Amino acid sequence: MRPLVLLFVLTASVARADFSLPEKETWLMVGPLYSSSAQGIGLGLETSLNFTNDIHALGMFGQAQWMEDSHTRLAAGIQGNFLLLGLELGVMHETESPLFAATTGLHVAPYFSFVYGSVGLRMGIPLYAPDNGLPKRGFETAFVLSLKLPVLVGGRAAVPIAHL
Repeated sequence: MRPLVLLFVLTASVARADFSLPEKETWLMVGPLYSSSAQGIGLGLETSLNFTNDIHALGMFGQAQWMEDSHTRLAAGIQGNFLLLGLELGVMHETESPLFAATTGLHVAPYFSFVYGSVGLRMGIPLYAPDNGLPKRGFETAFVLSLKLPVLVGGRAAVPIAHL
């Protein structure tokens, strides 16, 4: 029994894993997008392109969602990540619905990201709506969930290597 314990202790002290961080990698991420707010549920698609280095990334995103009340919400802009926290800043446009005029505004969305998606809070801040008799949409806050398929399009993926 003692030789077996000694073998485990020696193996554990010699074995180590060298984890490397991303170096100048470019990732394309595509996947479904779900949101829920007081205005209703939205289903759509999100695409992002991120330039990753060490523990941060910068990139751009685009979203298209079909909303519960028969209108479309589009958003595009820039995004940044630091470790697992991220922020999207951009422009949003919601098409006309039976109750509201088409509205354009700011898109602000802090989120928590993981390799295959994100969970976040989206804020839509209306800035402009045409004067066509319908009211413009108000400030929106939504819970957002996205799943993403990451595809490496530039650089080499950092892979942990174990040494004995």
